[in-house]
Amino acid sequence: MQPSPVQSHWLPVAEHGLQSAVMYTFFIFLLISAQFLNWAPNIRFISGVPYVMVCIVIIEVSRLCTTLDSTTIHMLFPFYMSLAPFGLLCFFSREAHIITSILFFCCSLIIYLQSGVPALQVHVMIYILLFILEYAVIIIAMMLYYVDSTQISFSAGRILSPGIRWGEEITFLISLGLIGVAFLLMEKFVKLYASTLLDHSNNIKNLEHEKEQLLRELRAFKNTEEKVDLDAPIQKVIASLQDMMNNSPDMDAATKEQMQNVINILGSNQLYSVKLDFENKPQVDSEMSSFLHTLLEVAPEERKKKMDELRIGEALQQRHVKTTRFMPSLDSALAKQVDILLEKVDDWDFDIFQVAELTNNRPLFFVAYSLFQQHDLMRAFQIDDNNMRRFLAVIEEGYEASNPYHNAVHAADVLQTLNYMIVHGGLNKYMTQLDIFASLIAAIIHDYEHPGLNNAYQINTSSELAVRYNDRSVLENYHTASAFSIMYDEANNIMGGLSEGQRREFRETVVTMVLATDMAQHFELLSKFKSKLSGNEGFDPKDRKDRLMVLQIAIKCSDISNPSKNTYLCCQWAKHVMEEFYRQGDEETRKGLPVSAFMDRSKPSEPKCQIGFIDFIVAPIYETWAQFLPQMEIASKNLELNKQYWKKQ
Repeated sequence: MQPSPVQSHWLPVAEHGLQSAVMYTFFIFLLISAQFLNWAPNIRFISGVPYVMVCIVIIEVSRLCTTLDSTTIHMLFPFYMSLAPFGLLCFFSREAHIITSILFFCCSLIIYLQSGVPALQVHVMIYILLFILEYAVIIIAMMLYYVDSTQISFSAGRILSPGIRWGEEITFLISLGLIGVAFLLMEKFVKLYASTLLDHSNNIKNLEHEKEQLLRELRAFKNTEEKVDLDAPIQKVIASLQDMMNNSPDMDAATKEQMQNVINILGSNQLYSVKLDFENKPQVDSEMSSFLHTLLEVAPEERKKKMDELRIGEALQQRHVKTTRFMPSLDSALAKQVDILLEKVDDWDFDIFQVAELTNNRPLFFVAYSLFQQHDLMRAFQIDDNNMRRFLAVIEEGYEASNPYHNAVHAADVLQTLNYMIVHGGLNKYMTQLDIFASLIAAIIHDYEHPGLNNAYQINTSSELAVRYNDRSVLENYHTASAFSIMYDEANNIMGGLSEGQRREFRETVVTMVLATDMAQHFELLSKFKSKLSGNEGFDPKDRKDRLMVLQIAIKCSDISNPSKNTYLCCQWAKHVMEEFYRQGDEETRKGLPVSAFMDRSKPSEPKCQIGFIDFIVAPIYETWAQFLPQMEIASKNLELNKQYWKKQ
């Protein structure tokens, strides 16, 4: 069994304590042998009693030091304190003091060179100097004490024979110094040698690891019959689960059935799709179910049959690219009011309707131009001021003012909401300056030339746009393509200051964000975002794919943010939404189509529509968004307040 971390921490201390005790004991036997074996007949063993007492005290104090937290103190205290028993040993060794001194010196250094304490060389040098100094003092003390030639004095020791010879002692002191230097060099060599051995050992382990890895890759390469691995990660996951299920004899039938269900789900094409199954759900009636299916472009079977009877090719009125010479302008009094109002453009509950009223229904131009100046984008990307103004004016004119909801006021609101997320929501941590530029443009154009009739209507009537874009994100593709045709006009070109690489990245970001506003992708995008958010790696601001996913959710939240504003703004937007719904319902009636849920003017149900929209669409995505950006908690609070308001209506 491996020792615990605490046990392994004390092993070096205990080992050095044992070695010190053995060394002290050895010198006791040395004193005994000197007397009884007669190789130093003048030494008396009884003189070693003080030495034994001092050794015991030092060993006990060293043991008590092990209760302290510092390993350095554990090691260094007995190291330096060994000088005390050495002094007594040297003094009582009499004529054998040189032999005992050299033995004690070497034993001490051998023991404590193993300690590995920080700055060991410094402590060894200090110890050598103290040892030499103590030895010199002991020699002087011996000269003064061992002077009794009568052998009857109680205050002096029997005279040494032979006596102290200073030439010999000085030579010995120099020798001690040289031996100390040799130990220092040996310590450095041992450390270097150990480091080299460790490096070699690590290199060998790395080579063995690489060898095993190469062998595994070689075996895998042979097993695939020299084919390139083109399996996607999801396929490898499915294969691993199947292998686990097939090779686990202890797995019970219920677990195997559950695992097979997991494999079936992972292998389906509905991994990120939400099944809108509202049967036996009393809180969701047929009208609400139909509304959610229509909103997400999931047509029930009875609607599909009706659509098959319609002729393909019914076209919208042909679109003409617009140009403008009109630049919005205000008199000085109104301009001052607008400037004061735009100072609050970074507020969550910014009143965009008031801006529309003061600017003669040109809120998009003034809000967008203000935000581009706020973020210093025109200077950063060398956007010509006239081009910027013309572009904004043309885009705003492309929003149909007669649409109750999908108009320039809605575009300006989405732009302002997205800007709040950038400035106060923490979104800017996941954006480059080019991302900010592209995101604001995406919000500006995201519903450009919206006809006031949703994607479901376009697909159901096989409109020109539905045929052109193959029933996939019909309006979103149309908004993007139409807006870029405006941008490619030299008079409206706002991309002139971008490099080729920046232009490609800018276009990719704008297109990706606008296509994300298609409600048909709502649950798929939300599911992918939640999966990524719940993973260990999270979102990396340096990873472009991660940033694009974050920006997709940001513009989705901005596009459906109406119920997350204060109750006044929420009610204003609800009124505009319902009127556009009713107009589409009127058109569906005129064409003989089933009227979509909540779009029948004769059956108004505004509160019910708003509660369902909050419960099933807005609240879930904002709950996840607030987990990612905690500063967006204000939206979740407003959603709950507005839901309670609609319940009382």
